[in-house]
Amino acid sequence: MSDSVLLSFPRDSRYYAVARLVVGGIAAPLQMSYDALDDLQLAISSLLDHEDLALGVADEEVQLRLTVDDRQLSAAIGSFASGSLDRAFERSAQQGGEMGLRRLLDTIVDEVAVDTADGGEWVTLTKHVKALA
Repeated sequence: MSDSVLLSFPRDSRYYAVARLVVGGIAAPLQMSYDALDDLQLAISSLLDHEDLALGVADEEVQLRLTVDDRQLSAAIGSFASGSLDRAFERSAQQGGEMGLRRLLDTIVDEVAVDTADGGEWVTLTKHVKALA
């Protein structure tokens, strides 16, 4: 069984801490390690704070859809204007060399998916829960 939470907030950095707090609260019952939780929160912050994506938001609000089950926590963030994610990934790779935005996301979360829905693009970040010994 999976549970979902939808959080909508203004595209303003003052509200990003609320998103990180909600992610932490949703992750608590999963007994995720602090490192795994920190990785997911860093990935979300990296997307929200990325300068190329700040201008590419399809709406004035950002939505964070969290889906949790006993094996993973997924965070879908959007919506971004069509093509803005590819441009942000490409530009950050050129500027950041080995550690562009896409490479960072691929390194710190288990899955990264870009989908088109509701007239914009969404990034889904998934972090798997390690089995408890």
